[in-house]
Amino acid sequence: MLDLIRARLQQGYRTMVYPDGPPPALPERFRGRPTIDASKCPDGCARCAEACPTRAIDLSSGPRIDLGRCIFCTDCVNACPEDALRYSGDHRLAVRARADLIAESDRELELAAALQGRLRRLFGRSLKLRQVSAGGCNACELDVNVLNTVGWDLSRFGIQFVASPRHADGLLITGAISQNMQLALR
Repeated sequence: MLDLIRARLQQGYRTMVYPDGPPPALPERFRGRPTIDASKCPDGCARCAEACPTRAIDLSSGPRIDLGRCIFCTDCVNACPEDALRYSGDHRLAVRARADLIAESDRELELAAALQGRLRRLFGRSLKLRQVSAGGCNACELDVNVLNTVGWDLSRFGIQFVASPRHADGLLITGAISQNMQLALR
């Protein structure tokens, strides 16, 4: 028993220091936030917008990507002859308002800041969430599950997943909402 305790004390902390330190190393094939270099984007070429299956790219008022619609599929990157589109290594996509998910080449994405004022008083330093799978492929559920592992340890930020909506401050709905789940979610 003492050997186990000694070994655990020698291991030290296993969680990463992010966000107070450097972000975690991500695989080379990781697709972060898509970016458009407007200087490389030729006038009249709409191959990227035509290739986008979710119509996330709008070229009417300068190149823009709606990150709320983008599924990170690389169809636009493959279709662009000038290499104006690419995926960055930036994993940060959390914003406060839906309008902030519109990425433009000349504007930096306005990321969500820490809770302030009324929301901070309401939630304090903890947030209880109930995760509901609404009909997806389980990829989102796998990612949410990873957040509770030793590496990410979401609970150190005061965010915990609970078993019932009655105990939750909010719902995390994952997957496309199927017809059978619409009524239950409401």
